[in-house]
Amino acid sequence: MLRPLLLLAFLAAFATARPVVRRIKSTHEFDRLMKKHATETGLPVIVDFYSDGCGPCRMIAPIFTKLAKEMAGKAVFVKVDTNALHELSSRYRVSSLPTFKFFLGGKKVHEFSGAGEGQLRQFTQNIVSQSDFENVLLTMERLTKYYAEKDPSKDEEGIAKVYKKCVDQVK
Repeated sequence: MLRPLLLLAFLAAFATARPVVRRIKSTHEFDRLMKKHATETGLPVIVDFYSDGCGPCRMIAPIFTKLAKEMAGKAVFVKVDTNALHELSSRYRVSSLPTFKFFLGGKKVHEFSGAGEGQLRQFTQNIVSQSDFENVLLTMERLTKYYAEKDPSKDEEGIAKVYKKCVDQVK
């Protein structure tokens, strides 16, 4: 009895899970995704501009998917078919395929063209590291714990002032 329930639970979770690599179907979908990750999640977005008729694009596709699985939860991986979405390939000035563009906070940080696995891994790791560094959540609890260890003489009022300054800088 337990086995069928576990199987059903697994299938339900698998059926509702997001794909590892999201295939963009419209300019509007791409813009919404970019805005969401720039303003809400802080995750970097790695875009593969490709075409089904491109040999190097087909060669790098499984590597892109494998990298997306390795970086799950640390970055968002999307594919844009340049034949179907001319507006996006024009907007981002894609002139050769495959072209990879790396975005953080809605801004392009890096790009390269070609099917180089080493470059793809290096730039992905760089942008994930940059994202981790920039997206630190500061809470009053963490700050209090920090001062308890580093400067126990700092009182609650002093910690609250530091916290307020940090929060005000982000706005």
